[in-house]
Amino acid sequence: MQHNNIDSRDEQWRVDLRASKTPQERTSIARVIMPQLDPQERIKCNDEVNQGITAEQAVVEASRCLDCANPQCVTGCPVGINIPQFIKHIECGQFGQAAATLKQTSSLPAVCGRVCPQEKQCEARCIHNKLKHPPVAIGYLERFAADWQRDNLPQVQPDMAPANGIKVAVIGSGPSGLSFAGDMAKQGFSVTVFEALHEIGGVLKYGIPEFRLPNKLSIMKSMVSSKWAWSL
Repeated sequence: MQHNNIDSRDEQWRVDLRASKTPQERTSIARVIMPQLDPQERIKCNDEVNQGITAEQAVVEASRCLDCANPQCVTGCPVGINIPQFIKHIECGQFGQAAATLKQTSSLPAVCGRVCPQEKQCEARCIHNKLKHPPVAIGYLERFAADWQRDNLPQVQPDMAPANGIKVAVIGSGPSGLSFAGDMAKQGFSVTVFEALHEIGGVLKYGIPEFRLPNKLSIMKSMVSSKWAWSL
């Protein structure tokens, strides 16, 4: 069953999903541990240390979420992601819809799932903390959903407004410039991003080591849209 992007907590699929486990059952589930590259391998390469979680692990972790009526995790997110909604999509196996929910408000979920300080933001406000349990691994789940879409649905494009004939210049291709460019392109503007260096990405490319954020994680594929040009 597919769910559209205007899902809310009161929709029947969410109501049924909450009823499938008691809060006590959900809080008794242990937080998933993300596999890491073996230390003996790390000393020989610059590959990503955190290896991501499997679909099975993601579903288990998502089932820990209590789908709170007043989700404080959302208030801890700088871009206001509908965190319970994307997590509940994962719990019921709708990984593509989870990614679509993320991209309603976040241009770079595959990046943010890796480098955002979730422990100080969304996860810090998870209700599990008050219950003396580890918070839901929101960052792990964000990374999983974004990576799953990139690997399985690379052809998915966002809704685009008709071209309005207006040109927009964006100076700098760091995360804020890329996000702004993508948002403007979705609204029909013709966008050109100008970058002084020889590759786009700003701090994503030059400020974060590959063992944390691999260069092979294409910035273009992480964007909500590729319908803009860039220039040196």
